[in-house]
Amino acid sequence: MRIVRTVARTRSYRLADPYDPSVSPRAKHELAREHLDRGLAGVSANDATEAVAWPFLSLEAAIVSVADNHGLDTQRQHWKKAEVAAELHASGVLPHDFSDILRLLNEGRKVATYDGDEPDLEGKSLEDIAADVLTAVELAEQEAAS
Repeated sequence: MRIVRTVARTRSYRLADPYDPSVSPRAKHELAREHLDRGLAGVSANDATEAVAWPFLSLEAAIVSVADNHGLDTQRQHWKKAEVAAELHASGVLPHDFSDILRLLNEGRKVATYDGDEPDLEGKSLEDIAADVLTAVELAEQEAAS
């Protein structure tokens, strides 16, 4: 249980985790695909905010999906998901280490959404980043289907 708050000393409720089935009954790989589709629309529109925020969420959901299939806990921290992405690669589960792209997208998301500035993508194009995220989503979908 994440957080329990007491309301008027008679009721309590639990705040759900972002991928908790009570929040969304869809599987994480399905959320990854949906988020990616939104991000691709941002890439097409050259909207940096949409093109980094949604792919970031997509990549996180894809990593969580694969991690769950392998019994790894990603917790609720962005940095933990990046660590697990590296671990999944090191153990041969994923053919690519997505931890750097997760960190890049997370920082880009913060700059674009909190500061309203163009994110520094370290010389990568939005299209190249989207292609990397697409690879991760497809891997999560394959994992879920097996």
